[in-house]
Amino acid sequence: MTKKYDFLTKTKIQSGLQCPKKLWFDVHQPIKHKDKVAFRIGNLFGDHVKKHYSKDNTKVLDLTGDYINEVKKTEQAIKSGNINVIFEGAFEYLNTLVRADILIRKKNGWELLEAKASTKLKSEHIPDIAIQSFIVKKCMKQFGHDLISIKLIHVNGNFILKKEGNYKGLINDENDITEEINEEKIPNDIKNLMPLTNKNSPNPSIEMGYQCNKPYTCDYQNRCKSLLPKTDVTPFTILPYIGKDKKLIEFMKSKGTIDLQKVPSEFFTNRKDYASGYHKIIQNAHKKNETWFNKSNLKQIFNKFTYPFYFMDFETVGQVVPTIIGTTPYYPLPFQWAVHTWHKDKKIDKGKYFLKFNDQDIERQFIEELLKTLGDRGTIFAHNAKGVEIKILEKLKEKDSCRDLSHKIDNLINRIEDSAIIAKHNFYSPLMNGDWGIKSIIKSLPESEISYEEEGNIAGGSEAGLAWFICTDPKTPNKEKDRQKELLIDYCSKDTLAVYYLVKYLMENSKIKNSKY
Repeated sequence: MTKKYDFLTKTKIQSGLQCPKKLWFDVHQPIKHKDKVAFRIGNLFGDHVKKHYSKDNTKVLDLTGDYINEVKKTEQAIKSGNINVIFEGAFEYLNTLVRADILIRKKNGWELLEAKASTKLKSEHIPDIAIQSFIVKKCMKQFGHDLISIKLIHVNGNFILKKEGNYKGLINDENDITEEINEEKIPNDIKNLMPLTNKNSPNPSIEMGYQCNKPYTCDYQNRCKSLLPKTDVTPFTILPYIGKDKKLIEFMKSKGTIDLQKVPSEFFTNRKDYASGYHKIIQNAHKKNETWFNKSNLKQIFNKFTYPFYFMDFETVGQVVPTIIGTTPYYPLPFQWAVHTWHKDKKIDKGKYFLKFNDQDIERQFIEELLKTLGDRGTIFAHNAKGVEIKILEKLKEKDSCRDLSHKIDNLINRIEDSAIIAKHNFYSPLMNGDWGIKSIIKSLPESEISYEEEGNIAGGSEAGLAWFICTDPKTPNKEKDRQKELLIDYCSKDTLAVYYLVKYLMENSKIKNSKY
């Protein structure tokens, strides 16, 4: 029987190919498992796939237990001839364990079907499936069977839910990728990575770089950062959109430095992307260790805004298996908003909230309550409004359930000001480290008491989406659902209050005494 430190898995191999250090952490110092949206989405699509491939076949075996215990059961099922479909079959070869999503018995062998909760084949899927197919193929040979084809199934992005519970057409046609699979490197990859699973294996010395986020974001980045030598130097990598500037990266490597102050000005002036104008501002702000304001412009901006000021934030969720009629996979379903109001007496109110889950008329309720709260006058601030809030409102205008409100929605959109754009053009603090996201900005505001770092609280949009899945899971106890609802309201409220503190701070530093009423 394999032990903790002497086997690989598909996931571990993928980790090792991305970065050997990532694999070492996976084996020796893994992060305590955190439930993630991706896991929930994958499981939901997986459950749907199982229903699809078992509905017309009674000879089905679903193996969802422990890896090692299921290896023998898988072998027995393949050899028996009594099982036609196997879900989560477990295989071990070269001390490497893999699971096969679906195996289907054919006249001359077996088909391997890999289910991906994406709407298309991605480049990283092929090497992922190659690891699986290599191990399965070798084991099949040992059992006296053949793996004859490899297919990918994924989500049909064009599927529209027209009737509750009717998911015919959600799964895309099977894509035969047998010819695209290249297993040539797999044995060597296993051989090279296996020593890292040894109990006494040292932590590899690997510099942080491009591999930290490609093809997947590494969960160990904070650990790696903590291992870096302590320095007062601000790294040039904080500059927005600098990661793809290969010339600059190579130049800094040749100089043997990451110091932002050592970046020549020509690397800023020659850039054509929108961020070019900010790079010199960021460099100067860090050099002087002082906050930059465009005060004259701020005065002009705030003079055109009208009280009452509203501070608004939306939360959305993308369902791989849609539950709301008229929606598609990964449609950004708005399920929550928070609004705080700043009246002319400069008192911020306690806020109003909307939070619903699986109601079929959720979008109608969402916009009706929002319109009622925001009235028909006053400036509305939302951070990254062009990327989220305005897009959602534009979608709602086109929904049959909301089309009669399109004029009112248009009026609302015209009142929205994107606080992220205002900040980017007029304000920067060294405490922001090159980021104008509201969670970075809030750290630089002296009067703000908002923190997203409390243990157990929701700290980002992904975690908010996870809370939605937890609350809609019938297996979740009511007590836990109530707790998650409280966390969602608290999180959304923090985002709106953070925008309030930002706007208030910019007004004060533009020396604006009052705005129009």
